[in-house]
Amino acid sequence: MKVTVKTLAEAAGVSRGTVDRVLHGRGAVKPEVALRIKTLAREFGYVPNRAGRALAAFKTPYKIGTLLPSIGNRFFDDVITGINQAREEYSDLGIEVILKEVQGFDVQEHLEAVNSLVKKGCRALCLSTIDVPEMRERINELCDRGIVVILVNTDVSDTRRLCYVGSDYTKAGATCGCMLSMFAHVPCYHILVVTGSRLMLGHNQRIEGFKKALGDNGVSYDIVETVESSDSDIIAQEKTLKALREHEEINCVYVTGSGVQGVGAALIALQKTDLMAIAFDDLYTTKELVLAGIIKFIITQQPQRQGYHAIKRAYQALAGQIGPEVDDFITDTIIKIKANL
Repeated sequence: MKVTVKTLAEAAGVSRGTVDRVLHGRGAVKPEVALRIKTLAREFGYVPNRAGRALAAFKTPYKIGTLLPSIGNRFFDDVITGINQAREEYSDLGIEVILKEVQGFDVQEHLEAVNSLVKKGCRALCLSTIDVPEMRERINELCDRGIVVILVNTDVSDTRRLCYVGSDYTKAGATCGCMLSMFAHVPCYHILVVTGSRLMLGHNQRIEGFKKALGDNGVSYDIVETVESSDSDIIAQEKTLKALREHEEINCVYVTGSGVQGVGAALIALQKTDLMAIAFDDLYTTKELVLAGIIKFIITQQPQRQGYHAIKRAYQALAGQIGPEVDDFITDTIIKIKANL
C-alpha cells in the first residue's frame, strides 16, 4: 500500500496540514504530536513525492545565489565542484544557482556582489565573505526580509544567518599548534604568520587557535610579524622574502590562507627549506611542496563538501524541509603529511 500524507494523518489522528508541517519543518506543532507523526512515517516507510515537489518547484523556481572570493584562488575550484554537484542533483526540483565570483576582500565589491544577487531574485544566498560591520548589517537586513543566508567556508560574526557550512577554523589552527609542539626541537619558535586577510574571520580563528594550542602545550614562541597576502602568491612571495631578510631569527612560517606557492618560492629562493613551514589545503602546488619537504604538513577542510552542502541546505530551507533552527555543517579537519598525500 502506498503511504501518503493522508494515510499518516489518519493513523496519527491529526489533519493533513499538521502532517505536512511536521514533515517539512513548517509552523509550530506540539512536540508529542510531531514525535508521533515522525515515528509513524518511519514505521510505514513514508517516501516524499519527489515528482510532486519538482512540479511545484518549476512553478516557483528556487533561485540560489552564491558569492565566492574565488578569482585567482584555486582553493575554491573544489568548492565550485561541490556547488555544481548539488546543482545537478537538485536540477529536477527546479533550483537555479547563480555564481558570483570576486577577487580579494574589498568591502564595496563584496557588498555590490551580494546586492546584484538579490536584484536577480535570489531567495537564498550562500556567501563566503568578509567579517566587517557593513557586511554584518547587510546580512541581517536580508535575513529580516526573509532571504535565507548561509555562510560557506568562512563565518561572519554576529549575524542572523541560517547556518554555517565549512571548517572549524579554530580547531584547525589548534591542530597546527599541537602538531608543531610535537616537532619542537628548538628553544623558541620565531614565527612569521602569512595570513590571507584580517577581514576574514576564518583566517583570524586559525591564528588564535594556533597560538592557544602552542601556549597550552608549553611551546616557547613569539610572533615576529604577521603579513597579509590577499590570497595572492605574488604578494605572499614578496612579503615572505622581505620578512625573512629583515628577521633572520624566523624559523617557522605559518600560512593561514592561500599564497602557499608564493611562500614556498620565497623559502626556496633564500635556501630556507629546512625552516618549519605549515599551511592549509591540498592544492596541487601545496602537495608538491609537502612532497619536497618544504612544507612539513598541511591541514585540509573538504571544500567540495562545503559547496555541496551549502546548496543542499539552501534548497532544503526554501522547500520548507528545515526550519530556522538548524545546526552548522562542520567539515572534517584532516592532517596531511608526505606519507599520506
